[in-house]
Order: sequence, then structure tokens, then C-alpha cells
Amino acid sequence: MLVNDECSATAELSQVLGRPAHRIGSCMIPIVDAYLPLVKKGMRVLEVGCGSWPKLKDHCAKVGAHYEGIDTQAEYFGKKTVATKVENLAELSYETDSFDLVIGNQTMEHWAEYGCRVQWGLYQCFRVCKPGGSVFLNIPFFFHGTDYFLFGKEVAIRHLFEPFSSSITLEHWGWPSDPLPPIYTYPNFWAMKDKPAHIVDIRAVKNKPLPTGYHNYWGTSGRVSRVLNKPFSWNLFLVLRRLGVFKHVEPS
Repeated sequence: MLVNDECSATAELSQVLGRPAHRIGSCMIPIVDAYLPLVKKGMRVLEVGCGSWPKLKDHCAKVGAHYEGIDTQAEYFGKKTVATKVENLAELSYETDSFDLVIGNQTMEHWAEYGCRVQWGLYQCFRVCKPGGSVFLNIPFFFHGTDYFLFGKEVAIRHLFEPFSSSITLEHWGWPSDPLPPIYTYPNFWAMKDKPAHIVDIRAVKNKPLPTGYHNYWGTSGRVSRVLNKPFSWNLFLVLRRLGVFKHVEPS
């Protein structure tokens, strides 16, 4: 989506959402464009953390697929979400084996902030996915969110999917970034030095029996959850920055 070495997806997403969009987040447009041909007539599709972007919902209506979307809020930035149910993934109310495809666009990194542990959120996604169905989740690395995503823990994230699937693929979007310059979200945070932010698209087929023993331990939300689910080094960095030890540096 490069036009004259500029990311046209950023302008498109800003227009759709009615607010500024970041180049990293805008990778969602071509990623979802690649999902759409896989949505067929008669399929049941669930979008987790759907927000106010209607692209997937509109496509389902166009091809004759059944769409459901959940979000913790009915409205974002003054714009109504496309959710068919306002509820938390931690209390997902749909029956087991209900959907052919479960999709989450840059939402997984925030689950723990809303009281849903990543492990429990994945369990919920695969629980409502039919055997042989798929779970597609695209997430940011070195950009924002909780521990796994802030530090880009690719191996650890893959391990989270393995109890549910033996068919897991990860594709990196936005890195390498040439001809666009790389984005360093926190260039003065030592643990993320020289680690460019980008998006990872994860696709997994539900081809294993649903495992047991999953619970939503420590289901806190808000500020407490953000502290508990981010590493000590990150929390220390924020404290030192507030004390003036480090200057606030905008992403480059």
C-alpha cells in the first residue's frame, strides 16, 4: 500500500476511524484484506475487540456469512462500535464450537488490561471455534500492550497457541520497513533499544482437543492490571521518566 513511498493505509484508516491512525496500526488494513477472501457464504465469524471499524462486518454481509462482534465498550472516540454484544472476552457468552473463524485485530495485546489474561483469552477464542476452524490474531511487537507484546516475545506467544493447534504461522508486517524508516517507539528505554515496532499476523487452525485446566487467575483490570502485566524494567523506566531521569521521546 505504498504510494510515493508513503503508507496509504495510514490515511485510509484515519479517514475510516475519524481520528489519527499510526502507521503500525494501519497494517491492519492489508492484513484484513488478506482475511476477507477466506470468509465464505454460510460461515460464522466472530470478531474479538471489534471496535468501530466495519470492514469485516460489511464483508460478511456482502458474501452471506454470519457476523458477531464483541467489545468491552459500545463507543470509541465518540463513534459507535460495530459490536453485536458488549461484553468482555473473559466472560465470552457464545457456546463452544460456534464459529468457523475467530478474528482479533490488534486486540490481544490489551486483553490483560481489561481483566482477561492472555492464556484465558486464547482459551475462549479456541473454545468457541469449531474443530478445523481458524483463529486469526494480529498483534504489535515493541509498540504497546502488555509484557508479551511490548517485548516482542515471539517464541513465548507461539507456545501459548500450541495447546490448541499444531498448525500455527506467524508473519511479520512492517519489518523490514524499507523504504519507510523503522519506528522505535521508546528509543531511550534500554530493553527496546534498536527494536523496531511492527505487526505480527498469527494464524492457527483448531486441530487439537480443547485442553483443560484454564482459568482466569488474577483477572484485574485498569491501572493495577497494567502494572502487573508489564515487566519490572518497564515500570521502573516509567517511574524514572516521570522523575526526569529520562526525557520523553516521541516515536521516531
